[in-house]
Formats: sequence, C-alpha cells, structure tokens
Amino acid sequence: MADTIADRADLDVIAKDIAVLRKDIGVLLRQMKNGTTEAATDELRSLYESLASEGEHAVSALTQKVEERPFTSLLIAFAAGFIGSRFLPP
Repeated sequence: MADTIADRADLDVIAKDIAVLRKDIGVLLRQMKNGTTEAATDELRSLYESLASEGEHAVSALTQKVEERPFTSLLIAFAAGFIGSRFLPP
C-alpha cells in the first residue's frame, strides 16, 4: 500500500513536470516564431532599401542619358512604343 501511495505521488510529480514542460515549450515556440518573423522583416527591409537605392541610381543614370542625347532618346522611345503596339491586339 505504501508503494501505491509513493507511486501515485511520483506520477503526480511527473504529471506536473510534463505540464510545466508543455507550457515552456509553447512559450519557446512562440518566441522562436516571433524571432523568425522579426529576422525576416529585417531582411525584407534591407532588401527593399537596397532595391530602392538601385532604382534611384538607375533613374538618375537614365535621366542623365536623356539630358545628354534628347533626340536619340526620343527616337528610342518612339521605336519602343511602335514595336510594342504591334504586339498588342487591336
């Protein structure tokens, strides 16, 4: 009978430990998820800033080329529009 009471007490302790572990694992998973989300957000922000910077440089270079050769730029734009209009249905 004493063994049964001791076994029951051990089982209660094990059950409580399992409940605590379950709670801790839940907290840990939420923290990992939030950390992963924050890391991904930071990476996307960095990528966006990089692409925005490259876009600004491209626009600046294109603007400079148009200012240097306006007639040639106009002819290229006209040709691109003409060729593009041939691919669109009527």
